[in-house]
Formats: sequence, C-alpha cells, structure tokens
Amino acid sequence: CYGVDGESDSIMSSASENSTEPWFCDACKCGVSPSCELCPNQDGIFKETDAGRWVHIVCALYVPGVAFGDIDKLRPVTLTEMNYSKYGAKECSFCEDPRFARTGVCISCDAGMCRAYFHVTCAQKEGLLSEAAAEEDIADPFFAYCKQHADRLDRKWKRKNYLALQSYCKMSLQEREKQLSPEAQARINARLQQYRAKAELARSTRPQAWVPREKLPRPLTSSASAIRKLMRKAELMGISTDIFPVDNSDTSSSVDGRRKHKQPALTADFVNYYFERNMRMIQIQENMAEQKNIKDKLENEQEKLHVEYNKLCESLEELQNLNGKLRSEGQGIWALLGRITGQKLNIPAILRAPKERKPSKKEGGTQKASILPAVLYSCGICKKNHDQHLLLLCDTCKLHYHLGCLDPPLTRMPRKTKNSYWQCSECDQAGSSDMEADMAMETLPDGTKRSRRQIKEPVKFVPQDVPPEPKKIPVRNTRTRGRKRSFVPEEEKHEERVPRERRQRQSVLQKKPKAEDLRTECATCKGTGDNENLVRCDECRLCYHFGCLDPPLKKSPKQTGYGWICQECDSSSSKEDENEAERKNISQELSMEQKNPKK
Repeated sequence: CYGVDGESDSIMSSASENSTEPWFCDACKCGVSPSCELCPNQDGIFKETDAGRWVHIVCALYVPGVAFGDIDKLRPVTLTEMNYSKYGAKECSFCEDPRFARTGVCISCDAGMCRAYFHVTCAQKEGLLSEAAAEEDIADPFFAYCKQHADRLDRKWKRKNYLALQSYCKMSLQEREKQLSPEAQARINARLQQYRAKAELARSTRPQAWVPREKLPRPLTSSASAIRKLMRKAELMGISTDIFPVDNSDTSSSVDGRRKHKQPALTADFVNYYFERNMRMIQIQENMAEQKNIKDKLENEQEKLHVEYNKLCESLEELQNLNGKLRSEGQGIWALLGRITGQKLNIPAILRAPKERKPSKKEGGTQKASILPAVLYSCGICKKNHDQHLLLLCDTCKLHYHLGCLDPPLTRMPRKTKNSYWQCSECDQAGSSDMEADMAMETLPDGTKRSRRQIKEPVKFVPQDVPPEPKKIPVRNTRTRGRKRSFVPEEEKHEERVPRERRQRQSVLQKKPKAEDLRTECATCKGTGDNENLVRCDECRLCYHFGCLDPPLKKSPKQTGYGWICQECDSSSSKEDENEAERKNISQELSMEQKNPKK
C-alpha cells in the first residue's frame, strides 16, 4: 500500500529475515514534517510530489486527477494534471474549524445527485471510504459515500477500527522508545542520517518537474499550511482571530457592477482588482475633500443669511408696531368723522385689523377635512356593527351577517359570479329542491336580472294531542334587521316572536317531504330525465341534462345557497347590458352637446 517492494528499498525492521535493518518512510528520509496540499489534516502517511510538495497517500488515491509517475512505487505524485479550480471550490462538511473547511480539495459523494463534499482524510476518520474487491476489474476502485448513503454498520465498524489503530500507534510508539537501548537508538539515528543524505542527493540530481507555461491561480486561503502560518503570526502579534467572521460566499458574482473582493493570489484578476481599488480610493478621497469645501462655503453663507434674517425680523417688528399705531389713529379719526356727520360710516379695508393667517398643510398646519357620515351595517344575528370587513350581504333578503355568526360559520367570503349568487341559510333551506320555492325575477339597479327565491315556511312538528295553531297572517313592511318575514297570529300579534335557534330546532325535528319529480324533458336533446340527472334554469325554467351543458358536467352545477342560469340566459343578459351601456353613452354625448353648443 506504500509502494515498498523489498528490492530497492529497505523493509521494516520487524521482518524475521532482516530484523536488524530499520525502515523509514519518505517523510522521515527527507527529514521534514509535511503538510498535505489536498487536506488540512497533518497526521497520516505522506508521499512527495514531483514539485517538492507533500500529500497523503490516501488523498492521492481518492482525489480524481492526481497521477503517479511510477505506479508500483506510488511515486512521484503529480498534481499538475488536476484542475486547479478545485482548490477551495467546495466546503468540507466534516471540518470542525470553518477556517480549514475550504482548504485543499474536497471530493463528492459517489451516490448519484448527492451534493455532499468532504476531505478524504475527514471521510477516513468517519469511516466513509471503501474499496472495490480485488477480483473486480474497475478503473477507479476507490469509493466514498456520505453518512446518508453509507452503510451504518459498516461505517461504525470502520470508524471504530480507525480510532483503535490511532490509539495503538501512539501507545506502541511510546513503549518502543522506552524499550530501545541507547545502542539501538544510535544505530537507528545513524542509518537515518545515511538515508537523508541519499534523499538529498537524489533530490538535487533528479530532473526538474514539468510546469505549465501559464501560471495556475490558486487562492492563498486554500492552503492549510499558509493558514496555520497566518494563525501563528496572529498569535505572536497578539491578535485574536476569533473576532473575524469567515466569509464562504461566492466572491466571483457581482450584483451592482462593482468588482467584489478577490482572494489574494498571483493572478491578473487580483492585480487588476488591487489597482482598481486604489484608484477608487483616490477618487473617493478627492470627492470627500471637494464636498468638504462645498460644505464649509454653505455654512458660511448660512451664517450670513441668519444675521440678515434676524435684522429683517427686527425691522419687520418695528414696522408692525408703527402700522398698529397708525391704524388706531386712523380708526379714531374715522369715528370722529362719523360723529360729526351723524352717520355710521363703514370702516375702509385699510383701517381694519388684518386677519390671522392660518398655516397651510405644507407648512405644518391642519386642514379641516369634510366629515362624511360612515354607513355602519349591523349583523342580522348578533345585532352588532363591529368587524365591517367580515359582513356578508345576502342577495335575497339584503341583510348583512358576520361570517362567524352563520350556521355553519364560514372562514372566507363566498365567491359570487354572473351565474350564481349567495343566500343565507334562512333564504335557502338545506336539502330543498328548486321546485319547493317559487322563483321570481328581480331587476337590479345596474339593469341585470337576477332570480330571487321565495322560501316557503318550513313544516313544523305538531303533536296530535295539541289543537292546531290559529291561522297566521303575514305581516309586511315590519322586517327588522336580522329577521326574515315573520308570521304573527291574529290573537298574539304583539307577543314575542320565535327566536331563530328555536325555529331551526323545530325544523330539524321533522324533515320536509321530498317534492314530486317534475323535471321530465331536456331542452337540448329532448330526452327524458328526472331530478337526479336534470338541472333547471332559474330564469327560463327549462331543464338540461348534465352532459348536454357546454361544457358537459358530471354533476349538477347548482350549489347550496346559490342560484344558476343557463348559457342562453346569460348571453341574453349580457346583450341587454351592452345595449343599456350604449344607450347611456349616447345620452351622455347628447347632454354634452347641449351644454357646449357649437358656435
């Protein structure tokens, strides 16, 4: 897994056939404490790149675009084939420190359409990395899944193994240092110095790595080592980095046309941004100096005007006093002339006292507005006039009702259209067909016709033992708000009327018998039918099948509390409306011609 074949490199010292030969990794041979270029984590096993940088061997295997010069030895690692725009492009979802979340390169979950991104070593800690079996012949046998798409038990087992291995390595390292004798430690250090000398010689003699001709831009904030150095510098300078928020927004977008902040990098965009920012700062400073000069000039002029204004106010006050004295003298002389002539003379306008001028609305004064009497409608049930916006007008009895006072209460205003209107529960009895009521046409003020339903009195429950009630005479023109047309007995005309709730209970005791089936023929297809498949127009009184309507319907278009008219009646009413509108326009034109006759 590290590219050790045993021939060119030394093998580990625990091998039985060569137990005295120590083994060192590439980082120890070079004598460095490397920092990975692809992730912010420092622990792990590293490999050197062809440009002298260091990466985790697991990061090099899982990040797409990373190549190896020698596949058997897994070295050197080449990063130039990878797209440099991936550095800092995505944010790791597992990094605890947000300052390191956009460092290095993040890989995506291999599940389709998943938008989870994370560092390779962060996913290794969480147990999210997996490999294909050795028997499978796959070009890229390395897979990574997020917590949502990974197997929970498999992920838990891998995470437990990772933590156990980390603790075991730390404990074994401490025990090994205690068990080693000074002679063995000296032998290991001498051997390590030899390997470091060989590594230094190989580094100086190896050919120079290929570098692209154009400089590849990479943000400084995408390097974990750079961020650690900046944090160390801030710590030495005594600056707390916790007060600075981390901005992870996309800085390439521009809303108002200005160039927004660019991340520091040796690119043409950053240089242009830097020069443009300096030029803008110079222009802003010059503009501020110019505006300050203008402000000073205006303040000087304002002081001069204040002095002149005070002088004019003093002279105006003196003139007003003089004018008052002269007016009083003139009024005295005019009164004297009136006594001399013996007549009452009208005082001229010049001697009258000036009326006080009221400030206008623009100057801060209040104008007396015309108070119009507000029309407040009261509810026909609760008799209160609050919540005017919740009052609903019945198109039949012309009374208003609160939405919450209705039975059942409504949550919103019912919709009214040309072909339908709304009725209260008293005007429309539940379960009654359209033949139970006598229909009457009503002409509204705007000229449109509307069918009005006259509900018969509900059948009340009358026990056999009780004698029949006396004959009732309908009393007209005595309707009160909230009550329908009442019927008062001849003997008890002045007694209290039956309340609404009691009437409803009495109507519920005995249901009204179903009316006879009087719909027999459809006006369109001349076919037979009954109340179940025919609907009657409230205006022309013709019946139609549900399927013969345009468009055809599966059920009756009539709804409880609403009337209905057919399409022909609707078109005729609309034509009448158009004719009336034309007549009104002609009459208006004639009246205008009479008022303004031609010369």
